[in-house]
Amino acid sequence: MRWLASVLCILLAGGVSGSLLTGQMEKTDVQIGRKLTREDLQKEAAKHFKRPVDAVVSKAGKPNVIPELNGIELDIETTWARFMEHGEEVPVRYVYKQIEPKVKMTDYPNLPVYQGNPEKNQMALMINVAWGTEHLDGILQVLKANKVKATFFLDGSWLAKNQEVAKRIVAEGHEIGNHAYSHPNMAALSPDQQKQQIVKTQELIRTELAVDSKWFAPPSGSYNEMTVRLAREQGMGTVLWTLDTVDWHKPPKESIINRILPKARNGAMVLMHPTEPTLDALRIMIPELKKKQFKLVTVSELLSPIREVE
Repeated sequence: MRWLASVLCILLAGGVSGSLLTGQMEKTDVQIGRKLTREDLQKEAAKHFKRPVDAVVSKAGKPNVIPELNGIELDIETTWARFMEHGEEVPVRYVYKQIEPKVKMTDYPNLPVYQGNPEKNQMALMINVAWGTEHLDGILQVLKANKVKATFFLDGSWLAKNQEVAKRIVAEGHEIGNHAYSHPNMAALSPDQQKQQIVKTQELIRTELAVDSKWFAPPSGSYNEMTVRLAREQGMGTVLWTLDTVDWHKPPKESIINRILPKARNGAMVLMHPTEPTLDALRIMIPELKKKQFKLVTVSELLSPIREVE
């Protein structure tokens, strides 16, 4: 699947209510022959159709929002035009349209996110970095060997001392998130103190790494409504985790593996830190998660409404 140049798509009569995104996506499915009719293509479209899924508020634990997921519709007009242009001897790509849901994650700006949409067979590794560098090299090597991109949430005071390591993380294609400046208990701070923690790290990330972080991960999961609002003012959503490795206790790698693999599920965000048992566990967990058909992606990709064509 590859992305086409953005074009404005028009919803066909009889489609689902909701707006269409600007843009198309395509995938080679079958070679279409001259005997195919428009009616045949319309029947085929019904097999490929997926309804959009609205964002919803979950009340499991603290209130949080589960992101929306776009619908998918076969673009009959564009696909038919390609068929007519290329003829039966040339494989013709089906062209799809993404359909936006009515309710989106951005409709709940004061709620954090604990997971991606459960219809996406994706998971995200959230690596919070607030101390040390000794195991980061190994973790980066494991991620690279397995062609996995993760999201590293950087503590500002750590970044100030380890800029070259952070630049390597960026250079290797991983996402950077904000993890406050001095690993505080955010919920216990005044609004001004919270803002300072968030802004100081955000500015450091921009200055040193030329990156605008999209996500804030509060240290130790401590936050209140003000935390979420302040992060939003800086252009970030607030994210927590679905599954916790509890690796900061430095348990045996088997403990980490057993905490994650049996509970792995669509949309899960996995919290971890750069420890030795985490490194050892990742060598086993990543291949096993892939065997279970999970795609390991960044937090931004997981929480994106874009639906992949199967």
